[in-house]
Amino acid sequence: MRSGVLALAICLVAAASRTSFVGYADLPRLLAAHPLHKVLDAYDREIAALRDTRAVVGLGDPAAGASGAAAAVRRDATEAQGRVARIATGGAARDRGLEAHALSAVRASRFGAESAMNAYGGALSRETEANLRGFESAIAQQTSRALAARQQQLREKELALAYDLARRDGATRLELRLKLTELHLDPPLRARLAGQLAALSRRQAAAVAALHAQNAGLLARYREQLNRSGAAAVAQMATQLRSKAEANLALRLGVLRAASSSAEAVPNLPARLESFGSSYRLGSDAAAIQSGLSAAASDLPRRFALLAATERASRVETSAQIENLQRDRAQLYRAMVAQIQRDARRLGQERGLRVVVSGSRPKGSVDVTGTLAREESSF
Repeated sequence: MRSGVLALAICLVAAASRTSFVGYADLPRLLAAHPLHKVLDAYDREIAALRDTRAVVGLGDPAAGASGAAAAVRRDATEAQGRVARIATGGAARDRGLEAHALSAVRASRFGAESAMNAYGGALSRETEANLRGFESAIAQQTSRALAARQQQLREKELALAYDLARRDGATRLELRLKLTELHLDPPLRARLAGQLAALSRRQAAAVAALHAQNAGLLARYREQLNRSGAAAVAQMATQLRSKAEANLALRLGVLRAASSSAEAVPNLPARLESFGSSYRLGSDAAAIQSGLSAAASDLPRRFALLAATERASRVETSAQIENLQRDRAQLYRAMVAQIQRDARRLGQERGLRVVVSGSRPKGSVDVTGTLAREESSF
């Protein structure tokens, strides 16, 4: 019986040693209480914001749209050139028939010229303003993306500075914190150490705040530059569109006025129309039209290609920024976990614990999460 009692006591002591000397630390809770957890949240917000800029709802793929538009312009210009060439080589009899039909239409259109002019002017004005609004919207989207990319670059510099300062002063901060955990410090020495720790935090915050103020000025100047450039582009486009609209309106007004008052304003109209027909040079006009279409077919696709290249470069730059932020976030996360594990081992040694685990909690283990969380939040 004595042997049985002795064996039972040995088993109980062994079981107690296996549980009472094991500590447990809740890693997710300690990460949430860590002073750098806000930096992790900032990384997550910046990464999410950049991902949102790559997939704007309703915008689709601007680069693909620009490439498709360039192909459509080239195709339409080629078809128009073919039609002009066919018209130019269609034969004199056919051309005279077209002229006669056009002149008849001019004579018939003198009735109701005013209403036709008003309708045409209204349609031309609506089309011009719609084109201008579309151009303004495209400029605004381009400005917004450029400003967001610049803001992200500056924010990344601030986060990098905060991380560098935290890594540079980590040893000093840890030393001061360990000294403050000493229970036998006299009040003056404890106050002096606490003041040094607070001053270290203030210096880090002041450095980050100074860089933030500098970046805010840079961002404001960049925004003003973008706004000026966009306003100039919109003003130039508005001038071009409205100038063309006014020219078209004036041409149409001249045609309608001539059609409405040709019999009274032009003496001997049949002879003048005959003279117009004899001086008509369809071939040279067709060549001029084909030249203009050829220029448009080369210039407009080039502009669309430039827009597509800019969009693709913006996407590549955004992806690179996301990768850099993810790498920096992973590095910061590993550093935070390593620091928590070091603090857990140190606290375990101070309390005489054999080991401190951070995974699933062993049965009967000592929970040191609260103590570690209070230490982390006091930084």
